Amino acid sequence: MLDVCNEIRVIKRGLLPFENVEFVFDLYLPLIGNEATFLYLFLMNNVKNGEFSGKFGDLINASKMEMQSFLLAKKTLESIGLLSFYENKKDNKFLLIVNDAYTPKAFFTNLVLKGLFIQNCGEERTKKILEKYNVSINTKGYNDISAKINDTFVIDFNSNFAELDQKEDLVGLNKNTIKDSFSDVKLLNYLKKNTQIKINSLTDDEIDFIHKVATLYGMKEKDVGGLVADCFIPEEPVGNKIDRNKLRRNAKTYVRSYKISKNKTDSKTFINSTSDIANLVNMYESISPRKFLMSKQNDVEPSDADKNLIEELSFDMGFSNGIINALLDYVLRTKNGELSKNYVLKIATTLIRKGCKNTLDCLNLLSSPKRENKSDFVKTNFDKPENSDNSLNNLDDDESEDYKIFD
Repeated sequence: MLDVCNEIRVIKRGLLPFENVEFVFDLYLPLIGNEATFLYLFLMNNVKNGEFSGKFGDLINASKMEMQSFLLAKKTLESIGLLSFYENKKDNKFLLIVNDAYTPKAFFTNLVLKGLFIQNCGEERTKKILEKYNVSINTKGYNDISAKINDTFVIDFNSNFAELDQKEDLVGLNKNTIKDSFSDVKLLNYLKKNTQIKINSLTDDEIDFIHKVATLYGMKEKDVGGLVADCFIPEEPVGNKIDRNKLRRNAKTYVRSYKISKNKTDSKTFINSTSDIANLVNMYESISPRKFLMSKQNDVEPSDADKNLIEELSFDMGFSNGIINALLDYVLRTKNGELSKNYVLKIATTLIRKGCKNTLDCLNLLSSPKRENKSDFVKTNFDKPENSDNSLNNLDDDESEDYKIFD
């Protein structure tokens, strides 16, 4: 544990250019607050001409901050990647490294930082920052006639000179990383055991992208692994085998569903009637989702993917068997026998937001708002849904705005 008497060295990693201070105020201040921002600038100033070495208590006193405020600000800076903290257990010494702030391009390329910024500042402020640092130059109508390197230099050196055995670790803009609990190894193990994806078909860049998406939405390895399998395109060349836009959309839809685990629904709907819709409700509630799916496919056992989807609807979203069966029946009829996980989860989260508590609620919400006679719903929506005017049938259009901020 860090104590005021411990020896600590504070050094810089990177150039820490003065111009980056503007990036700190524009990009990081809204996320980390004023105390963490001050601490970062204080540490930058301390190491601009060399490292600091001394007692941890002396460093706190020099900053004029309270110890608790200093430690909280330090933790925040470590979480965002502006500081790195190391411990030497043998000598009980510590090393604090001050990292470069990201440039605007690197900042908004990082999905986690971009998501946090939009979450804290909103879309309007984000657009203003993007406009401020926009350096695009309109070259339409012009041809690039710049001289090529061969026009000035003779490339005639021994290639071995350019491939030094020793790895260069030189001064530059440091590309720091944000630590998280997501494990790439666990992800690859999941894909190897549960999918047909060959691990060597994924590039480091694709794995890094999957990692960022999972971190952005707080997903576990097995959660995002299932989505990766759905977004994998075998016929594409290496480097393009993951449909990145689809993965982001699916992740956003999926995370909405599994976070709603406290939702409670009624296992039975009490209807004092013998109408068509009452009989339909009774049918949905009298059979398990597994057997219901089997009845729809000539008693063939549902696939593992379909069983996993049923489990999500039951355990993660709190749906009763009746609601699950009504939802599955609706999607199967609407999508001509296809059971799209993404589409099912979209409708499921909409049902929760609209307060669906039992099977009858589910049927009413899935029916067209223009129909007053619910017997018409039974005949139309579940016999010929492709011709129905359904309020939940165009969710792709309703949800499209949510994804624009990440494009």
